[in-house]
Amino acid sequence: MIMKIPNLLAPRYLHSLLIKAKIEEQNGRFLTHYAAGTLSGLIRGQALDNENETRDSLIAALRIQDAADDCRVYHGMVRYPDFHRQLITFHRLMQDYGLKLTELPVKTEGQRELKALLTRISDLPFSHQQEIRFLDQVKSSDLSGIECIPGWVEDLHQQRLLEALQQRGLRICPLKKGQPGTAFYKALNSRQEAEGVAQFLLREQWKPEDVMIILCDSQRDGSLVRSVLNRYQLPAAQVSYSKPSKILRCFSALVTLTRAPSVEAVLTTLQLKAYPTPISEAYVQYLTQFVFDINDLRAPVFTHVQQALETNTLLNTIEKENLLRMEAQAQNIHEQLLPWLLPLLEEAPLSEKLNRCYELLRQQPCLNDELERRALLNLKATLEDCWDLLGQPEAVDMLMALLDQKQLEVSEEVDGRIALTDLKHPLPCRPLAILFGADQNSFPGNIACTGIFDEDYLKNTSMPSQAERYDHYTRQLEWIYTSASRCLIFSYAAGNYEGKSWDVAFEIEQRAARPAVLWPLIQNEVYTDPHHQLSPETARRLFAPDNVLRGSISSFETYFQCPYAYFLKSGLRLSKGSLTSVDAAITGTIQHALLEQSIQTWGKDYARISEDEAAAILDPYFRQLNDLFPDQQAEIDQIQRRMQLNLKQLLESLAGMEENTSFKPAHQEFRFEEDLIESNGILVRLKGIIDRIDICFNDLRILDYKSSAKTLSETKVKAGLQLQLLTYLIIAVRKLNLNPVGAYYCSLKNETIPVSEASLNGRRMEIEEIDRDEWMSELQSSHQLKGWTMKECEGLDYDGTHVQGLTCKDGQVKVRSLKDFDNVEALILELYQHLVEQLCSGRIELDPVEGACLFCDFKPICRLRKAPKKPVPWVGINEGKESSDGNSME
Repeated sequence: MIMKIPNLLAPRYLHSLLIKAKIEEQNGRFLTHYAAGTLSGLIRGQALDNENETRDSLIAALRIQDAADDCRVYHGMVRYPDFHRQLITFHRLMQDYGLKLTELPVKTEGQRELKALLTRISDLPFSHQQEIRFLDQVKSSDLSGIECIPGWVEDLHQQRLLEALQQRGLRICPLKKGQPGTAFYKALNSRQEAEGVAQFLLREQWKPEDVMIILCDSQRDGSLVRSVLNRYQLPAAQVSYSKPSKILRCFSALVTLTRAPSVEAVLTTLQLKAYPTPISEAYVQYLTQFVFDINDLRAPVFTHVQQALETNTLLNTIEKENLLRMEAQAQNIHEQLLPWLLPLLEEAPLSEKLNRCYELLRQQPCLNDELERRALLNLKATLEDCWDLLGQPEAVDMLMALLDQKQLEVSEEVDGRIALTDLKHPLPCRPLAILFGADQNSFPGNIACTGIFDEDYLKNTSMPSQAERYDHYTRQLEWIYTSASRCLIFSYAAGNYEGKSWDVAFEIEQRAARPAVLWPLIQNEVYTDPHHQLSPETARRLFAPDNVLRGSISSFETYFQCPYAYFLKSGLRLSKGSLTSVDAAITGTIQHALLEQSIQTWGKDYARISEDEAAAILDPYFRQLNDLFPDQQAEIDQIQRRMQLNLKQLLESLAGMEENTSFKPAHQEFRFEEDLIESNGILVRLKGIIDRIDICFNDLRILDYKSSAKTLSETKVKAGLQLQLLTYLIIAVRKLNLNPVGAYYCSLKNETIPVSEASLNGRRMEIEEIDRDEWMSELQSSHQLKGWTMKECEGLDYDGTHVQGLTCKDGQVKVRSLKDFDNVEALILELYQHLVEQLCSGRIELDPVEGACLFCDFKPICRLRKAPKKPVPWVGINEGKESSDGNSME
């Protein structure tokens, strides 16, 4: 067969540019009888039907792995794909440079093993025979009518091949060159370097088609430069870059799934969107949380959540609805996915499994991309050529490893746009060229051979020396210095984002022959925070549609913490989604339940229950958690053990408190719905649960259980940040018509108390041991009820050690700072009135107080750029003065 050679031989990425230049040269609009091709394409065209490089690589990998028993030095490496790759690469270099097996070094045992392994694959041709047939074809051909623009010549073998063709008349034509002036710039890091380039192009008004940016490290800087240019709306295109093939990644994931079915393998295929059915986030989340066995995926209906929630008393209604909604959404997707998924999970011969994976890929939407279609066709050819080898499981493993190395080669049209290229993709010169990222790490690049065939190994062969290869490499780089007709800019970053310094490449420093100057940057550091405001009409319709402002007290506290967070949560009803694990709210609910049930059973003696009795109350709740989250059983068991230990210590302190008070628990989990106040025609209706109400004759006190230590701060109360406890007291007084004594936080957490074993008396220079009674007193004070006391009451605390703010002198317990309930009530009602006024005026500004952002679910939405403010009192600013224990409003 006579080989047809095109008029122009050049790398594919240059074809469009060169043909357009040819048309302009002839002052025409089109060319006839003119074709462009590549030298590598001509060589591949000589391949026979039974020749396939991937097949040869697969055979080589199988042969290398079979030699494991014959190796001692490399016994543990023969099964690794990277080891196979290095041997195959060196074998092909031997073919290119005519290196014989007899010339390989054999001084060490490792060298002898490498020679034996290379002998096993020495008969595999790869593309060498194609090259020989190509040279035979052109021996009798006259190539004088053929132009060749080689672009980048990878190595000395390619250089010799071009020289052989040149002897047969091939005309080697260089790319268009220039003789530019130079400039030298630097930046603090790569981001500022890219910003400097973009601003320079705009400031100097360079046309995009006149600019070329040469990336010294396209993998590191390519996406960065493209994104920065795009942000500045500068059109740019990269002449050549590689990216993973979605088709090949999906094929690898599907093969892994069908060979070893597991939930993890299914999740991998879902993340790659390997199925023609759209996959929702709810489905992936459901599989991650609630599907732990592959047989559960074969079932047509998901029922885990529904069954687990039938007896669940821990989760609230909203949490249950979210989980059931997620299960329903997952079920809808599952029904669509099953026809595609079940065939992959069925037992079948390996060849049938591979065929099913391939057939599924043919339904991929990404096949609209020409490169992905080409990748699928290449995969089909590879499977057909290697089909007889794939009966062995290890052969499939090796084929998957070979496919994982393949990438899509992308080439974008650069006409009319800034041309982004790299060191190995030369372009015709443009008026302006910028060598980007020219630091010592990236330029000129390292050509030293590493791995098992390193420079020390190559010294013992007849392969080209490192000096010869480096000389060839630097000659190829010469195109950079003629890549501009007017100005060539050398640019580098002085360091990375971690602060590690980078030096400019020595070759660039010598070429520039001047110190680098910083890229001039315009940096706008002034941020304007968005102003969030609703019209009064919209605010009323959103927050109080029927002139009733409903909510829990904690939700109204959210408004005072951050009005914008309240708008998102209570106005727009946004939520963080379904429960994914055991959180602090659930553990708090369990502790509340233990205290509630123990008080119901033992009354005031609840704190003296045994460990077994406490465990009997806790066990059913933790069984509910294990039923819902079976994959988190170890974590749940640990939470239970820690909770039982914590509650044992807590109940000991509560027992002492109950012995020293006349108050008895009267109401627990006291549910209420109360119309608190009316303001501006809006009724404030509160709904909630009071943890505990204690009564002594006509007096009452409120206990609010907290998972950590908390105190009442007058500043925070006046700022609306601590409404809950005092509002509970007001509502309890209204509902029960009793006298208020106080409202207190009861911490359920055993705080860590730092204690020194001894102290140094500097005056007497003596070491004094700490009295045990001192730190026991400090431990007891950490378990005090903390809050505000409204009335002197003898039965509140007999010895004044269990309630904060009490003193005991001469057997008399006194309140250090007594609050006036009427003043407190007026203050709280004024805060709710202020809340109504703010909401009715539509004020929802992004203005959080300190600590509001710590556990906020809306951080990705608000994008706060300023520091949160300190709490500011809204009402009662001139009343009282806060003391250290928080008891000051008298």
